[in-house]
Amino acid sequence: MKGKHITLAVTGAIAAYKAVFLLRLLRSAGAEVQVIGTANSLRFVGRETWEALSGRPPLFDLWETPDPSKIPHIMLAQEVDLVVVAPATANILAKAAGGIADDLVSTVLLAATVPVLFAPSMNTAMYESPATRRNIALLAEQERIHFIDCASGSLACGSAGKGRMAEPETIFGRIRYLLTPKRSEKLRWLIAAGATREYLDPIRFITNGANGATGRAIADAAWRQGAEVTLVAGNMPAPLPSDYAVRPVTSAADMHAAVTGLAPLCDVLVMSAAVADYAPVKSASKLKKGDRTKELSLESTPDILLETLPLMERRALRVGFAAETENLLENARGKMERKALDLIVANRVSASHDPFGAPDNRVVLVTPGGNEELPLMDKETLGELIADRIYDLALQKRSR
Repeated sequence: MKGKHITLAVTGAIAAYKAVFLLRLLRSAGAEVQVIGTANSLRFVGRETWEALSGRPPLFDLWETPDPSKIPHIMLAQEVDLVVVAPATANILAKAAGGIADDLVSTVLLAATVPVLFAPSMNTAMYESPATRRNIALLAEQERIHFIDCASGSLACGSAGKGRMAEPETIFGRIRYLLTPKRSEKLRWLIAAGATREYLDPIRFITNGANGATGRAIADAAWRQGAEVTLVAGNMPAPLPSDYAVRPVTSAADMHAAVTGLAPLCDVLVMSAAVADYAPVKSASKLKKGDRTKELSLESTPDILLETLPLMERRALRVGFAAETENLLENARGKMERKALDLIVANRVSASHDPFGAPDNRVVLVTPGGNEELPLMDKETLGELIADRIYDLALQKRSR
């Protein structure tokens, strides 16, 4: 997002307050944002708020300009990377579909040659009306125009239904997708993330601290680069992704069934999930407190990564994760050889560095050709970096 220039167009709907949070997300990510709006949008959020958060005066009139040497509506429509309309009312959708240009926002939309993202917001009846459906369908015929669908819920008018503008985080994710360069070859990724739960009885279970943040970040990054992504999510926190396929699972047995079933269809397998090596023999009823000690009978779980080996094409890239408390690189290389992996993401776990559930991590990327030690970074950045490395390795392997 750093160095990207975005025109954020705000129209007259109560959801304009959500656009304030969207602006903060964009600015925090490094984007330069010029806010423009309709006159009615000022009934919901004032100029001062937009200027304070964007760092530049917002524009609400066709004759206002940030640069007197340029025509404002041309500059705002063509000399940026993206135009985002959030919220997009039924009125602005009708104007855009009909080519009407009678204010700054509608003129920018008519002049736009860059991608445009609409985030509609309106009453359910207005959203479902034949006129609005026709206008959306007409706009969507243009390759550079994109929509992020409304959500359902309570509306400002007091009714409930579809018409709520998508949440700022959801819109931000779609913006990142649109601004990310797409890879020339569309690969099919299968990513397993999160932790499994192995139940002692109907209530209690054994698990670990993994929350799937790195795997989710890898999946998101691959999706943004144009991959076909399926995420096998082991007990990951909600909300789960909605932009690509997700298969929620609970136990190691569930994950084994999901991954082995999908592995033959993928070009890239990333096994970042923390799968239990052993599962207890589950009691049919709750274990009651009584004796001071209790013995548990444990059975080994299937080695999912090893069992995918004969199921996958020779050209498919295989990635594993290793968490070790000692002999990190030796154990990682041993795992790589046993399971025929192309890349291992090695995590060192110690009293001073516990990556499970933490917001950041430092890892070593181990390949047959050497090791790459990465510095401490947040898991989203780490996931993007790992996804880039995986794409490059996958393309190299496919070209052999």
